[in-house]
Amino acid sequence: MTEQRRVALVFGGRSAEHRVSVQSARTVASALADAGFEVLPVAVSQAGRWVSEAASRAALVADDEIPHDVESQVSVMASVGQRIGELGRVDAFFPIVHGTWGEDGTLQGLFEMLDVPYVGTDVTASAVCMDKVLCKGVLQAAGLPVVPWETVTRSAWTADTSAVEARCAALGVPAFVKPAVGGSSVGVRKVSVPEDLKAAIVNGLRFDDKVLVEQGIVGRELECSVLGHGTIEVSEVGEIVPGEEFYDYRDKYLDDGAELIHHADLPEDVESEIRRLAVSAFEAVGGSGMARVDFLLDDEGPKINELNTLPGFTSISMYPKLWQRVGVPVADLVTRLVDAAEQRHADRQRRDEGIKDWIASLG
Repeated sequence: MTEQRRVALVFGGRSAEHRVSVQSARTVASALADAGFEVLPVAVSQAGRWVSEAASRAALVADDEIPHDVESQVSVMASVGQRIGELGRVDAFFPIVHGTWGEDGTLQGLFEMLDVPYVGTDVTASAVCMDKVLCKGVLQAAGLPVVPWETVTRSAWTADTSAVEARCAALGVPAFVKPAVGGSSVGVRKVSVPEDLKAAIVNGLRFDDKVLVEQGIVGRELECSVLGHGTIEVSEVGEIVPGEEFYDYRDKYLDDGAELIHHADLPEDVESEIRRLAVSAFEAVGGSGMARVDFLLDDEGPKINELNTLPGFTSISMYPKLWQRVGVPVADLVTRLVDAAEQRHADRQRRDEGIKDWIASLG
């Protein structure tokens, strides 16, 4: 009889996307249980502490985020070590911690140190995709279409504000100003008139020391899901129709005014090209496991906007919905993700053993 696989589901976290992470975890926990896994919930409070099993299980069924009354004087480091020690055997970790301290390579680095399989992209790909400036550079170097942009660092802005502003103004309006690192459109502003550019950059620098100023594209917002390790599968193309001027934090999580179209009405050649570009972008950043690849489409064709390496898994999130469209229910989807994590881990161990054998052969 095959032993039931045990998956530690890590959720919550310190970022502004804490609440969304908890909502995603509820969907993933249910799907893992339906797929026959034993689910080990690991909730991370907004202070960064890994809370008890009882509090973690309660967070999966409560109506709100992880309660603050589970906090104690235990340090973050001590809470992580204590909680990992309590888990016992873990066949794979399934992180669903959106945003910083979760999908930016930090949590992935911990799993690498623990030498355990984990769902999603590795440290490098996670870090690159979380940094919008780095990601654009990698995609452009791979010859993939991206929206024209400029980078503003705090040091350059302080040294010569006028010169940096002039460089960014050359992109024209509309333009979008985004903190380089962050998710859920936190801190993003649309600039519709040139006079608003300076204030938008100053606002962006509240959230990060590096800001992306991006040429505005008047077109459609499209999304495509990718999945796998080695052999990459790609979903149909979905579309976001914003309820506001653009798909911002309020539109995503507060007003619920956006329309999510799970099969975009596109010419066949355009859809094929977007699906091809989604796989190419995932491969360019060294992706493995999963990502949602976001596109902007205008008369010149599709342009890659960004890759989200730990996309939302709520009941309405586009990533699982696009897979459901092609006959992959959520229980099958999470199984494939765990399988991909275990395959990548086995590949990593095989490479490590090969290196050790090579070094031994020299002696």
